[in-house]
Amino acid sequence: MSGTPRSPLGSDSRLKRYENLAEMIGDRANPTPMVALNRVGARDDLRLYAKLEWMNPFGSVKDRTAKWLIDELVRKGALDGKTVLEPTSGNTGIALAALCAVLGQPMSAIVPFNMPAEKKTLLRILDAEVKYTPADAGGERHPMDIAMDMARELLASSDEYVMANQYDNPENPRAHYETTGPEIWEQTEGQVRYFFAGIGTCGTISGAGRFLKEQDPSIRVVAIEPIPGHHISGLKNMMETSVPANMDNSVIDEIIYVDDAQARAMSLRLHAEEALFAGSSGAAAVSGALRYLEGREGVAVVIIPDSSQKAIGYLHTALESRER
Repeated sequence: MSGTPRSPLGSDSRLKRYENLAEMIGDRANPTPMVALNRVGARDDLRLYAKLEWMNPFGSVKDRTAKWLIDELVRKGALDGKTVLEPTSGNTGIALAALCAVLGQPMSAIVPFNMPAEKKTLLRILDAEVKYTPADAGGERHPMDIAMDMARELLASSDEYVMANQYDNPENPRAHYETTGPEIWEQTEGQVRYFFAGIGTCGTISGAGRFLKEQDPSIRVVAIEPIPGHHISGLKNMMETSVPANMDNSVIDEIIYVDDAQARAMSLRLHAEEALFAGSSGAAAVSGALRYLEGREGVAVVIIPDSSQKAIGYLHTALESRER
């Protein structure tokens, strides 16, 4: 008997069997898991669930965005003979590079000079071309704004490139309207009262938040924003960088500001008390969520965008800071 299958088995999310890594990205049929925080901030009248987006195949919530951005380019026939170009602080670029590797498509990422080494390495090992913003360029300008300008200049100067444009492309929030929001609603059986997400490209909070509010307008959607001068990878303070077109202020009920020290302290707590490998942006989101939830009760969900395993250097700094 031949060991060669007669035909492809086909994908089946119930069996966790996939013909393509992209099919593993979270959606209603295959949601990323949620887990309750049982020690950090635990109260009898409050249940805070962390939605573990690092369980996506390429390690972050941006896998969803990247899939929808690439699918749109494929539908339009815009990928033919082109290199996918994207300014990125890490996770979207990694997800785009991974999807491009699956498709056999070239990818070029323009990244801030101070991007964590772990994310630079992942981009390079996925065979993406990596271009860095100059360390001494722009004065007070945010490195991501400089990266975006560099990408636009490349796009204008050569027909080699096509840009996914995570910051302004409506496919970004649409990905979360169609997947993340419905998953949260179904996983909480419609009991979610509060939804927390950090501000970066604003796709997650705008898309998922809009879906949840359409199900129940009383749900509170709370954005977590870092203070100016922060060093929390993946999050943006809107006073020091350009505001993405995907930010929908009509969805956001309140903004909670978090500083580096709060994010570091919560990162250490989540690891030590919950064994939760939350990256810095997820730790910031939990810190802000718990402050907001003081005196409130019910079911709350916070997005954990990625794992601390993508930023071991950040954890090392946090430990050193605690031990001083």
